[in-house]
Amino acid sequence: MSVKISSLNDEEIRKIGDAFAGHEYAEAEWGMGYLAKNRRAISDYICAYVRMTINERTLYSTSDRHEAFIAFHSSDHRMSISSAKEVLGAIPGNLDISHAVVMAKGLSQAGSGYGSILSKLKIPHIYVSLVAVTKEYQGQGYMRKLLEIAFEEGRRHAVPVVLDTDAMLKRDKYAHLGMKCVTTQHFTDGVEMYGMVYEPDNMPKEWKSETVLEDERILKESSNDIWDRFAPVYSGFVTGTPGNRKAYEAMYKRIKKVVKDKEVLEIATGPGVIAKQVASECERMVATDYSEKMLAVARQGNNPGNLSFERADACDLPYDDKSFDVVIIANALHIIPDSEIVLSEIRRVLRHDGLLIAPNFVHDNSNKISNFFSKALSLAGVVFEAEWDAKGYVSFINENGFEVKRAKQLPSTIPLVYTECKIADGR
Repeated sequence: MSVKISSLNDEEIRKIGDAFAGHEYAEAEWGMGYLAKNRRAISDYICAYVRMTINERTLYSTSDRHEAFIAFHSSDHRMSISSAKEVLGAIPGNLDISHAVVMAKGLSQAGSGYGSILSKLKIPHIYVSLVAVTKEYQGQGYMRKLLEIAFEEGRRHAVPVVLDTDAMLKRDKYAHLGMKCVTTQHFTDGVEMYGMVYEPDNMPKEWKSETVLEDERILKESSNDIWDRFAPVYSGFVTGTPGNRKAYEAMYKRIKKVVKDKEVLEIATGPGVIAKQVASECERMVATDYSEKMLAVARQGNNPGNLSFERADACDLPYDDKSFDVVIIANALHIIPDSEIVLSEIRRVLRHDGLLIAPNFVHDNSNKISNFFSKALSLAGVVFEAEWDAKGYVSFINENGFEVKRAKQLPSTIPLVYTECKIADGR
């Protein structure tokens, strides 16, 4: 049971502030109290913070007796200006300026907290901003009851629950109660912040901390690979112009009908532009790419539960024969050196009556905008292995084990031919 708090009297608020200020840190450990002038300053700041959580309707207690309190909010929650003023106004009178200067110097080297990493990767989560058991109820199991309130919210929304703590004893206690420490920020000697997370079983596997932290590492790394460099901006390139966006919207509408209740593989998904739009109609969808950075970008956000992203070489797919009803490869065959091998692999993993969906940008010498984009990509390092016009592209597919059943050139900034193909008889 939990009770949402709409008001507290000054005495109750002070009990919460004092519970924080009274924590005994380990030897040589300051915690975030390093920033405060004294224990009373810590209590004053926490009291202001509690008032803010009441204003924001994010504070809960274990019962009407108010033994313990927890504040949490969803990652898309935005604090009101008046609440922000409540907290910010409490800082100047309680801050130790000399310690704040030291902390500021260490901030750039401390790295990101786990909540910040999730936000950067656009992964929804529950953030716990305050946990407090009042003095007379400490040591009676109320910490577990508090966390269970937030954990239940995480399970209800199938998202991780995150909190930061500044003490090793608290870190170990949270770990005992079902969380794990996934990040440590070091600000200065004796001042660390530990990023804790609870991951419910019904949460998408792509949001597990192991994957999230690996994606964060991949996105931070510099790379000479052209597609790694394009990963953060690729979505904007293919759908950023009104013409291309209109063409892609037409493709989404058609593909959703074709893939309904089917098992689907996408090759060269990039940042998942198509997969994210159509996967909800599939029985299941596996979207692959060779670029780890593309996949890290693709996993960002709230993706359909039946969609998974995997690294795979289009010329050597790690899937059994006749594994999929539909294979999608969009705007990739013209930049893959061994596109004939790719089509051979697609034939292998497609079921006998399966469908290949292969939309592709094509060249049109009379289209000045298309020529401009092609030259810009060439200057950026993209190598075009083939420069088909619409007829040449359809012929290429027909010559490599498929029969094009549907071909339509869509109006777009860059000419785009949408094709649906069946495995040719006798292949």
